Amino acid sequence: MTDQLGSELLKLRTTRTTAWFLLAAVAVTVLGTLVEGLSTSLGRLAQEDPQRTVLGAGGSGATLFATFAGLIAVTSEFRYGTIRPTLLFEPRRRVVLGAKLAAATLVGIVFAVVCLLVSFGAGLVILAERNVDVTLSGAQMLALVLGTVAASALGGVLGASVGALIRNQVGAVVAIVAYAFLVDAVVFAAVPSVGRFLPGKAGDALAGQPVEHLLAPALGGAVLVAWTLLFAAMAAVRMDRSDI
Repeated sequence: MTDQLGSELLKLRTTRTTAWFLLAAVAVTVLGTLVEGLSTSLGRLAQEDPQRTVLGAGGSGATLFATFAGLIAVTSEFRYGTIRPTLLFEPRRRVVLGAKLAAATLVGIVFAVVCLLVSFGAGLVILAERNVDVTLSGAQMLALVLGTVAASALGGVLGASVGALIRNQVGAVVAIVAYAFLVDAVVFAAVPSVGRFLPGKAGDALAGQPVEHLLAPALGGAVLVAWTLLFAAMAAVRMDRSDI
C-alpha cells in the first residue's frame, strides 16, 4: 500500500493538470476574496458572517478543483490505458483504489491549505486597508480552516470515486459540473430542507459558509462523510466486478 501510494503521489506531482487545477483554484480564491472584500459595505464588513465569507473565500474553489484533480487522477489512467500496467504491478484492485483515494485526500488538503493562505492573506490586507477590525475569534478562524481542509479533502475522495465509477474522463467531468451547477444549486434553491443534505451543500456547511438554511458544520461534516463513504464503496465494487 505504501509503495502504491508513493506511485500515485508521484503521478500527481508530475502531471501538469494537477498544477493547472491548483492555479485555477488560487485564481478563483483571489477573485472571490477581492469581490467579497471590496464590494461589501464597511458596516457589514465589520460583522462576523461577511468576514467569514471573505477569509473563507478559498473554500469553494479548493473543494471544486480538488474534486476535479481526484477525478482526473483516476480517469486519465483509463483514458490512456495506464491502468493495465498499474494493475500488473499491483493486482489487488482495492489496494490501487485505496492508494488513489488516499492520494486524492492529500491533494485536497494541499489545495485547501494553499487557497486558505491566499484568502486569509488577501482578506486580512483588505480589512486592514479599509480600517476594519477583525471580529472573528481565534476559535472561529480555526473552525473555518479545519472545516475547509476537511471539505476539500473529502472532495478529492469524491472526485476519485466518481472517476472510478464513470471512468470516461469527459463524461465524468460533465457529470461533476452538471451536478454542481444544476442539481446541487437548483435543489437547494428550490427545496433547501432537502438540498442542504446533498454533498455540495454539506461541504459548504462543513467549511463554515454563512449561508441561510445550511446544516450546522458538524452535521454537514457527518453528511459529507456519509456521501463520501457511499461513493467510495460503490467505486470499490465497480473496480472488483468490471473488466479493465
